[in-house]
Amino acid sequence: STIIIQAEAKTTMTSQSTNRKRPAESKDSRRAAKAVLKRMRQLERDAAARTLNGNGRSPDLPPLPTTGCDNNEDTASASSSSDGLGVILNHPYGALPHGNSLAHSDPLTTADHVRTAGLGTLRPLNDDQLLTMLSFLSGKDLGRWVQCSRFGYVAGHHDELWRDLTLRSADAERRSIDFYRKWRDTYVLQACRAIEQSKGSGNVSSTSPSGEDEKSSKADDSDANADSISLPHLFRPHIPVEVAGVYSDTFYRSWLCRSFALNPSWLNIETIERVDAKEMTADRFVTEYEIANKPVIVKDATASWPAIHKWNRQYLIDTTRGVTFRATSGAAPLPSSFNMESYARYCDSAAEEAPLYLFDRTFSQTVPHLLDDFVPAKKKTCPYLDPSAPHGHDLFSLLGEGRRPDYRWIIVGPKRSGSAFHIDPNCTHAWNVPIVGRKRWIFYPPGINPPGVYPSATGDDVAMPISIGEWFLTYWDEHCRRRDSPSTPPSERPLECTVSPGEILFVPHGWWHTVLNLDDGLSVALTQNYVSSSNVGDVLRFLDTRVNQVSGCRDRKEAVPPEDLGNAFREALKERRPDLLAAGESAASRGWSCRAWNDDSNSNRKEDDQTQTEFQKANGKKRKNECNAGGSILDMAKNRSTGADIGKSGECGGGCDFSFSFM
Repeated sequence: STIIIQAEAKTTMTSQSTNRKRPAESKDSRRAAKAVLKRMRQLERDAAARTLNGNGRSPDLPPLPTTGCDNNEDTASASSSSDGLGVILNHPYGALPHGNSLAHSDPLTTADHVRTAGLGTLRPLNDDQLLTMLSFLSGKDLGRWVQCSRFGYVAGHHDELWRDLTLRSADAERRSIDFYRKWRDTYVLQACRAIEQSKGSGNVSSTSPSGEDEKSSKADDSDANADSISLPHLFRPHIPVEVAGVYSDTFYRSWLCRSFALNPSWLNIETIERVDAKEMTADRFVTEYEIANKPVIVKDATASWPAIHKWNRQYLIDTTRGVTFRATSGAAPLPSSFNMESYARYCDSAAEEAPLYLFDRTFSQTVPHLLDDFVPAKKKTCPYLDPSAPHGHDLFSLLGEGRRPDYRWIIVGPKRSGSAFHIDPNCTHAWNVPIVGRKRWIFYPPGINPPGVYPSATGDDVAMPISIGEWFLTYWDEHCRRRDSPSTPPSERPLECTVSPGEILFVPHGWWHTVLNLDDGLSVALTQNYVSSSNVGDVLRFLDTRVNQVSGCRDRKEAVPPEDLGNAFREALKERRPDLLAAGESAASRGWSCRAWNDDSNSNRKEDDQTQTEFQKANGKKRKNECNAGGSILDMAKNRSTGADIGKSGECGGGCDFSFSFM
């Protein structure tokens, strides 16, 4: 309708100019033209305000951090400086926050000139709506779009557009991702290969990830040689061009939430107890931490594991050749598969807000020799985490390897990646071991929702920020107020820690937690979820009352289905550990031992109503991405189209107890 009105306005104005000799008609024409133009402008304003309250302006843009240096390897000890802000403002295509339009310095143009002139009749769309429209274009059409105008050039090179095209293309062709530099280059590279293959051409050049010819960049560095890639002669790497005059919170926000500087204030609090491995006995671990449902870090518990000394980038590439791994993101349309070499290249240059995170549950079958690097050592250094422990550990193992829910993963990701807030699945405990790189953890006690995380009344759905960066940039101040306020009861106070290679972290069931990878290069970790004598009662109750949230067993035919898992688990306990079954049934009959779950619909009614109101408000915000019930933050985006099971939700959970709507 806007386009029609605009055309009518132009017709009326043309009629006005050609009939100036007739005064009576000229006056009426001018009045009509003004009325039409006024209506057209109102339609443009209404269309732009429907989602963002303005073309390119977002009232929810996180504040820019003013301290922090991202270039120091020891970020935690870096002094305050403006270096971090300088890194943030370097958007590859020159986009700036919308507020910068107030300082537009070109006297010959208005602040929105690039946008208005570049979009023409599409300018009533706000930038979120524009990206949604562009997401329906093919790669060829998107390539044409970026040649239409300066604003179209910036919008069309939004990295997530090319990521989604690449993932869908790879899924349709049933192949893994061969990543090169950026998602646009990766998509174009595959298209060039397809063209040359169709012509029967074998002209390729071997090039390193930097784009230099292999012959001219020969080096003794084995990593560089391992990461070489063959490029067709048709292919030319894309070089971004900065465009002045593009002011958009939508374009800038995504870049900000991925490339933010790590503020030292985020890393200087340590409130989780550390215990030396020599002092940690099985009785102490079960009594003081498992039964108490309290996180703990065991120092030097994994320092002797072979994985700690062997699992560098080159070792993982060499030992996993021919094997692909599953990577997922809450913002991506579907999961993807990479070999380790390709994923390492991706980690070198990943630029999207919620990067693909490698969570692979099948590595113990596809590369079983990796188990030799930690399983025997874990039994020696952490006997309380061995299935044969007398107190009863990893009780789901009684079901058998194939029948049990998913429970063990290798985790790999780039700096600033990680897992958004989640609670681990099926009421399980977990342990997490960083192999390469440090991890920053933030915990919220059971029943206490973190800032910006809004579960629905039933607990089946959660609205939350789409990325870790957005949470840190938006909700850090509120988190600090809760953490530091004298009025916060100790039982509701959040906990923080940084875990390094050589340490193992115990994650008790029911705790909200988020994880941020701190170091350059590949961050590699191992994690396992388990049931023990300390939480078997809650697990039995969960399997009976939360069937739709049971995860880790929906997409494997050999696994026990969710509706039968409770009975099958009871049968296994009855046969192998009847003592624990009796204790678990007794605990389950008394109710939940953990505040994360509550079956009493009449309790905390006022608090539940308030939480539901917050969920509805948050769920209505613009940055929303829904997942299935029982879905996970990372694995289950667009799960309706893939039919995949939960698999993995976060840094230590094989699926999650909620579905998620990302704000």
